[in-house]
Amino acid sequence: MAGAKEEGKYITLKQAAALSHVAYATLRRDIENGKLPAFRAGRKYFLDAEEVAAYARAAAVGRAAEGYTVRQVMQILPLSYAFLIEMIHDGRLQAVKRGRSYIIPRPALEAFLAASRNAAEND
Repeated sequence: MAGAKEEGKYITLKQAAALSHVAYATLRRDIENGKLPAFRAGRKYFLDAEEVAAYARAAAVGRAAEGYTVRQVMQILPLSYAFLIEMIHDGRLQAVKRGRSYIIPRPALEAFLAASRNAAEND
């Protein structure tokens, strides 16, 4: 059949999660938000293997973001976890959400520390 996909080119959502090292729920959310093309047959989702490979490469680049987790920042600064999360939510500390964690980029932490020093000097 002309234009049809070759057999074996589609994989299940579970297989895609294992291959891309991304959580099943994250893949499903990205499918529902239109970030990852898939089709549904009954209760199962099927994805093009090439699309999953491209998605996995993009996810790997995002995971490689240089920075600190909230716990690592807690070791650097005498601040509580709740306070740091509040600062992230308020926008006072820039962070990128990676899965269930926040990554504070090194430049953002340095800018925060510089702003804190300036505020302390002006008081």
